[in-house]
Amino acid sequence: MQSNIFVDTNIVIDMCDNTRALHENSFSCIANYLEQDHCEIFINSDTLANLFYVLSNRSTLNETEVLDKMIFVNDIFTLVPIESGDVAMALDLCVDGSTPYKDYEDAMQYVCAKKIGADLIVTNDKGFVSLDIECSDTQDR
Repeated sequence: MQSNIFVDTNIVIDMCDNTRALHENSFSCIANYLEQDHCEIFINSDTLANLFYVLSNRSTLNETEVLDKMIFVNDIFTLVPIESGDVAMALDLCVDGSTPYKDYEDAMQYVCAKKIGADLIVTNDKGFVSLDIECSDTQDR
């Protein structure tokens, strides 16, 4: 049986920027998933845009290095496209006072994880909210 693993943007950024405190943990965690048979790892399409922004503006990488990292990420992860209905669902989660979602980006990650039937969300965000999908951080692996 295949496991679908959804990876939060912070893990991808940690993997690609070796100056970040959780770089080694994040890289090792994803490498472990890549080595497993019957395991597919996903990110949403916004993650690449966020990765480009952070690496271009907040790291010491040059333009070529940033693009190489993006190509690497695009090669190892399966992209989950974000569609208008996904945006509406994430916004609804944030607006609905009965849910614990206050962070749109986290709500979008959750919506995309639901969309692909994720068995697990990997995140280093201690405040990440998931209503019904197990969460794990890179230190759990």
